[in-house]
Amino acid sequence: MEFLIGILALPLILWGIIALVKGSLHVSVALFIVLTSCFPAEFFALDAIGLTWTLDRFWFLGLVAQYVVHSCRSQTVFKRMEFCDMAAGLFLLWVAARTFTQPLGSVVPKQPPTLMHFINGYGIPAALYVILRTAPLDRKQLRQAAWIASAFGIYLAITALLEVMHAWPLVFPRFISDPDLGIHFGRARGPYLQSVRLGMALLAIWMLIAIGTVWLHPRRRIAWGQFVLVTPLFLTALFVTYTRSVWLATAASLGVLTMLGMRGVPRRLVIVCGLSGVLLVLGIKGPDLVAFKREYSAAETRESTYMRAAFAYVSWQMFRDRPLTGFGFNQFQVYNPPYLADRSTSIRLESIRGYVHHNSYLSLLVDLGLIGVALFALAGFTFARQAWILWSARGAPAWVRGIAMWGFSVGITHAIQMAFHEVSFSPFENSLLLASLGLVVAAKQQFLLRPPYHALDQRSSTTHQRGPIAKKVSAGSQAEDASPSTVA
Repeated sequence: MEFLIGILALPLILWGIIALVKGSLHVSVALFIVLTSCFPAEFFALDAIGLTWTLDRFWFLGLVAQYVVHSCRSQTVFKRMEFCDMAAGLFLLWVAARTFTQPLGSVVPKQPPTLMHFINGYGIPAALYVILRTAPLDRKQLRQAAWIASAFGIYLAITALLEVMHAWPLVFPRFISDPDLGIHFGRARGPYLQSVRLGMALLAIWMLIAIGTVWLHPRRRIAWGQFVLVTPLFLTALFVTYTRSVWLATAASLGVLTMLGMRGVPRRLVIVCGLSGVLLVLGIKGPDLVAFKREYSAAETRESTYMRAAFAYVSWQMFRDRPLTGFGFNQFQVYNPPYLADRSTSIRLESIRGYVHHNSYLSLLVDLGLIGVALFALAGFTFARQAWILWSARGAPAWVRGIAMWGFSVGITHAIQMAFHEVSFSPFENSLLLASLGLVVAAKQQFLLRPPYHALDQRSSTTHQRGPIAKKVSAGSQAEDASPSTVA
């Protein structure tokens, strides 16, 4: 038996080596996003060396090995350290410091181990950022990754509709149909077993398709036909997540697409129709948006809304006790019991006992203090500035500016979800954000930065010494260096 396994493993090893040397980092990252979505621990898990290993984590090790091979072969691009890199690095160092000064296991029942929480929420996403930050941008490879993402998004949308129709024999993976796994059973939640992550994935992929059509190919009929065909599927799937923060993010992303990707009469028409639709929904269904039936009753939905006041009150009291450094990463449930016993307020604080935090900003404030929140805000501001610089570069290729548009959409979606949920318990949310930011910074460096001044000065002196023929060669090489299309 071992002999047969060895024979079958040989071609896999061979193809793995070829992929390490010749494969696209962008395609590998796209496949990692698919694996971490569809094949989590509920599908396959192996405990070894104190960690839980899943298929996506094995793939992640291969991705890191592929990046090391590309770096050793000088196939990565790094021009200079940006301020956003330093801000993100300082924030990550602070999170690591407030992680490794705490117990690394699970202290409270059903609380994730602190070490795994750090690896999933920040370690893996940071590695993806570094990989995409320095991977050479090639339009063909990005197109391949976009096709993988689009196919994955269609699968997620179809799965969401099958869930709400209770067509369980057609749902894959099968663990989605298990009500004892995850949360939000009764809504569309996909392989994430959570409606928020599904909504973020659907919205990011739909925006990728929308930008490829509205912005990059506004006159291509085939692209518009595909876009018109899949858009109702995606929007319906987003609706049946029955998650208000996902609906808000959808409206915000539509605003990004309208304001940045459209011009003239179409943009004005979409704005008028959109505002009219929002006012109509608020006028007719306004009160029902606070309390509507999801997987539970309308009263329980209203209660989940009011619980946020308890989270805010307890978080503020905890922050007042340790304002600078916080209580430590992943420690909200460990230290909040005394604060839940506070009877000086009419807010039902006991309603959040046993719950993880439902607001990432307040969670950062409690766990990391003002220092962590300030570093996080600094990193967010500098990344937004990078995206704006890239978008404002009128001379850059349209597909490069489209990366900035997608980065805005993903960033706004992530910011909205952080106000309603804790987004660091799985690798997906922060990986999606940092992957988009890695592409933005890579595009800005590879397409907007000019060659170093000393290199230009050296070329000028060489041209002056070698005469007219050298002048022509130097002028041609400078024009080639200045052309964005040759960088990739």
